[in-house]
Amino acid sequence: MMVLPLPLKNREVLKVDKANARDEVYRQLAEVYDPELDQPLTELGFIGDVRIAGEKVTVRFRLPTYWCAANFAYMMASDIRERVSELAWVKRVDVMLQDHFHDEEINEGINCGKTFQTAFPDATDGLDELRETFRVKAFQARQERVLRWLIRKGLQEEAILKMRVGDLQQLLKKRQVAKKLVERYLNIRQERGLPGDISAEAFSHPDGTPIDLGGLELLLNRASSTRLSMEFNTAFCSGLLKTRYGEDKQGLKNADLEKDKTKESTGVIEA
Repeated sequence: MMVLPLPLKNREVLKVDKANARDEVYRQLAEVYDPELDQPLTELGFIGDVRIAGEKVTVRFRLPTYWCAANFAYMMASDIRERVSELAWVKRVDVMLQDHFHDEEINEGINCGKTFQTAFPDATDGLDELRETFRVKAFQARQERVLRWLIRKGLQEEAILKMRVGDLQQLLKKRQVAKKLVERYLNIRQERGLPGDISAEAFSHPDGTPIDLGGLELLLNRASSTRLSMEFNTAFCSGLLKTRYGEDKQGLKNADLEKDKTKESTGVIEA
């Protein structure tokens, strides 16, 4: 298998501090989400191992079952490679899916820069439409959590629909409990290209169209169904992963760090 190098970047750093490098990699991996669950792979326990050798990073990941959909796995593998490659000191990223019925095809496809349809010629559809379907669901679930929090605080529909992005940004400063909910919602608004200036409407449909007054209850009911399905699937997948590998999610990174402490006598990796 020929592995394609990542695009060249301007790099002057040839020495990388091991501890800092690993932390940087995990911060990037924390931005990679399971498309169906809208949860970071790091929190789900899907990252099995990270190895750093100079400017090369190898990320091994695993999924709850041997039969997880190949297109889902390909999206995650692609996102892992893309995110880790954003680090200035990284010249090569190898992504290795393990214990999966299509792991060979996926690993070769991702590391050789192939599209999903090139790696799987029999696939009738690409990944863009599927990815958009799941990002819409993620938008709805994240928005619903913020809306219900505001309702619990006593806000009525009319007041909520008059809120602006600037009002949500103020909540980040004043309400610690709501910080994560609001941050995640604002992030996905930005991802979808929705207006981010302080005067922009805070809540809308995924395509940016306004929510009509009187339509909030129906929107919440539909979004709740989506969110509950995602939360159920998250719990189900977490249980399957623990049954399959017998490791708690937090222990994965700690075990990885311990392996490196044992193997490395120095904190510096040289290219």
